[in-house]
Amino acid sequence: MTLRQKHTLIDHLDEFMSMLDTEIQNLDEHHMVAVLVLSLQRSDRLQALLSPQYAQIVEEHFYDHVNPSLRVKDRFVFATENECWFILPHLSSEALAVLAGHRLLNALSAPLKIESQTIFFHPSIGIACAPLHAQSAVEVLRVADLALKNAQSNNLRIELASAKRDQRHSPDDLPRAIKQVLDENALEVRYQPKVDLRSKSIKSVEALVRWPTEHAQSVTTNLLIDTAEQFGLIEQLTIQVFNKVLQEAADWKKQGLHVVVWINLSARLLALEQLPKVLERLLQVWNLPASAIGLEVTESAFIHDIEHTTALLFELKNLGFRLSIDDFGTGYSSLAYLRRFPIDELKIDRVFVQGMFSSQQDKQIVQSIIGLAHNFGLSVVAEGVEHESTLNALRLMGCDEIQGFYFAQAMPGKDLISWCEEFHRHSMERL
Repeated sequence: MTLRQKHTLIDHLDEFMSMLDTEIQNLDEHHMVAVLVLSLQRSDRLQALLSPQYAQIVEEHFYDHVNPSLRVKDRFVFATENECWFILPHLSSEALAVLAGHRLLNALSAPLKIESQTIFFHPSIGIACAPLHAQSAVEVLRVADLALKNAQSNNLRIELASAKRDQRHSPDDLPRAIKQVLDENALEVRYQPKVDLRSKSIKSVEALVRWPTEHAQSVTTNLLIDTAEQFGLIEQLTIQVFNKVLQEAADWKKQGLHVVVWINLSARLLALEQLPKVLERLLQVWNLPASAIGLEVTESAFIHDIEHTTALLFELKNLGFRLSIDDFGTGYSSLAYLRRFPIDELKIDRVFVQGMFSSQQDKQIVQSIIGLAHNFGLSVVAEGVEHESTLNALRLMGCDEIQGFYFAQAMPGKDLISWCEEFHRHSMERL
């Protein structure tokens, strides 16, 4: 067994549940953890034929074919001889979990050859994500198992659990509440600065959508985005966010603050053919160039319709928008995107940044991403920087920009100018 195999395989179910519980407890509002329950669906006759070597043979086959499909942070355990459980932490969307499931299924499409016999597996997978489908380790595993049973009963290879709505809202109540907030133009936007390590200045900020603080109900950002996409409200939400961001950016410009504002685009929004024209019209309204705006897209946005996404990104690029891949390193086909799409920037996912001092692998991943990006002529942003030691390590690695609580949490637009002024007065002391 290789070092990577030892790293990804969990020996005991108790360890698996403990690790899953820890991942759920440490979730931030931008990410989720997925549980995949995979059944090999083999017969008792086959097990009897290969017994007592059956389990060992299957495990070796698993190691050879499944491990290359996993990320460094992914883990799995053999719950039984015929069933395997996976933890996929720090995903930005359900789509990435489904993509991972399909990669596992494809990996197991290779037959198992034993002497003169060729054995084909017919695996199926159930998927559930925390906190979207469940809030605890036990519950998310139960939901994933239920999804597996549904897949098997309907003769499907893979099934994603249905989204569980926030317990504070009924299925009908939440979309209505979101529609009301949107109609009232009440969404809030917060801005987190990105520090340029070479110039020791603030050249860009990330815009983060927030549910209104004064609203009687409370909705997390992930739930807000997920529900808006599901009920056809994502275009209205995005236009509202763009309007608010461009209005504030125009005001900052008048006051002498020139920063690129990065806005997140969902996969659903990238499917809109009219998106470039809509954004171009909004820029004209606020008399701002496209170069004042950066668009962050996650890897999950690329997997739905590659050809359409490619054409759309080139159109946005030709208009002058800057483009970034968010949470780089957590997906499953990252390198291919660098060759195909007109990307300006990579954002290293916080899970690797924050793990650099506890995991040599994480440190190597961060260093490799920085080197890879620079070889492609791309700038690199490290997110999740919370300590001076992390800042110093990233600077030595040649990282271009950093973002995180070490410098600032996300703040209202009205506070950004004064914060930037104060930062520039003391930047030499902190950098």
